[in-house]
Amino acid sequence: MIKLVDLLLEVQEQPKAIILAGAPGAGKGYVLSGLDLGGLKVMNIDNIFIDKLKQANVTLDLKNATPEERSIQAKQMAASNKEFKGNLQDTIEGKQSFILDGTAASQKQTLKLKNELEEAGYKVFMLYVYTDLERSLKQNQDRFEKSGGEDRSLAPAIVMRTWMNVTKNYEPYKEIFGDNFALVSNTLDDGLANVEDIIDKYLTPFKPTGTKEKTPSQKEKSAKQYAEMKADIQNLLSDESTSKITSNALSKEEAQTKIKKFIS
Repeated sequence: MIKLVDLLLEVQEQPKAIILAGAPGAGKGYVLSGLDLGGLKVMNIDNIFIDKLKQANVTLDLKNATPEERSIQAKQMAASNKEFKGNLQDTIEGKQSFILDGTAASQKQTLKLKNELEEAGYKVFMLYVYTDLERSLKQNQDRFEKSGGEDRSLAPAIVMRTWMNVTKNYEPYKEIFGDNFALVSNTLDDGLANVEDIIDKYLTPFKPTGTKEKTPSQKEKSAKQYAEMKADIQNLLSDESTSKITSNALSKEEAQTKIKKFIS
């Protein structure tokens, strides 16, 4: 017969994983720094990627990178992914509790990881940090300079697409994670609400140069995808969905209480 004390010990020893979700520049690191997370280790692929870029003597200012630098960056990101996946697997096999500091932009990959963690005996929580598109782009644009060249900035087109995917994922994540979900908001007071204005201000000045010429069919495909992305983003900017997200946000104190309850 299983004793109650054994069941309590099993629950206490059950490893915990907190998955962060949020666009680049959302302030996930800032939010984390203000929370008591019980000493859980933080895992972030960016740390590996930045080290590899430095070792390759390539700029961390990815928004202004040359074609040659972008090629090296892509190779270093692939190598970083491989190393990070190995580290993550070791952590899971060792039943260590941890925080995954990423964007969760890929719903498919995030839910796959959630299932793998639960099958390995983990309890899984999501902390979703929302920000508006302009803040995401502005924080990314300023990150390299503000860090004195020690932190990376991404190509703004990547930031914009990531913001779109993360924002679309809010409702599914909220439903799937249920009680193990907390949302905090970190937005500008008067962010731009027109996608064309945002593109003119944050993307056009950093449009890649020296790229390989595309075929007519490739150009047509790219133009179609770009138009669809702009339409989706404008819908999100104009839609009630983003105001619904911010209205459901918890205060930092409320999020702390919920996370503390999950950890303990």
